[in-house]
Amino acid sequence: MKRDILNEIVTQNREVLEMKKKGMPFKMVASLAAGAPERASFTEAFRGPGIHVIAELKKASPSKGMIREDLDVSALAKSLKDAGAAALSVLTEPFFFLGGLQNLRMAANAVSIPLLRKDFIFDEYQILEAKANGASAILLIAAMLKPDEFKRLLDFAHEYGLAVLGEAHTESELEVAASADLVGVNARDLKTFSTSLERSAELIAKLNPCGKTVVAESAVRTHEDILMLQNAGATGFLIGETLMRAADPGAKLKELLKCC
Repeated sequence: MKRDILNEIVTQNREVLEMKKKGMPFKMVASLAAGAPERASFTEAFRGPGIHVIAELKKASPSKGMIREDLDVSALAKSLKDAGAAALSVLTEPFFFLGGLQNLRMAANAVSIPLLRKDFIFDEYQILEAKANGASAILLIAAMLKPDEFKRLLDFAHEYGLAVLGEAHTESELEVAASADLVGVNARDLKTFSTSLERSAELIAKLNPCGKTVVAESAVRTHEDILMLQNAGATGFLIGETLMRAADPGAKLKELLKCC
């Protein structure tokens, strides 16, 4: 029987979130979120011509284990911004990805470009945390949310000025994810964590008539991968492991962008 990694992640994080709520009540986090400074617009980062990359700061993953043991968030954020990243994605999930909200805060202090809180969000409390710690946007994953839950969290994020990247990795999830500000098409099957760029390209092509900004997520390793997905209709590209495994992530990003 295959592991349902997505369910394992959500189950473990639900338990921890309930403890966090006891330590810092909802109203307290809401007050911090309401008083947080505005960040650069996430949606605007994908306007205009060119290749728009969301560079991801990620230490580990369930499928690949340790990816970058020495994750110097501030230095990496600056390097990737200088190399041409349109935005940064910061993993905050602590158990399977070894991330944390402290990484989001460090990135927010280091750069002014938009930041995406990359996590498994199922509760409004997590959205308040994102805003309070410097995010411009959050990720909502259609695979783990019912349509009414997705809409409720989407509307709540908008109340606090956060953009939403709605993620799908199957055709049945596209309809739900397409209600978000941007649609992320993930090459990774979130139940098995296997990847397929060809499947991504097919799903992206189905979104073309919708006029949505589409972000290709996962498994992008070369400039040619980017061109293939761009030809299918992708506007943005979320790239994590390829950058984080590089000795010099900034130089690797320039290579992917084909700039000097």
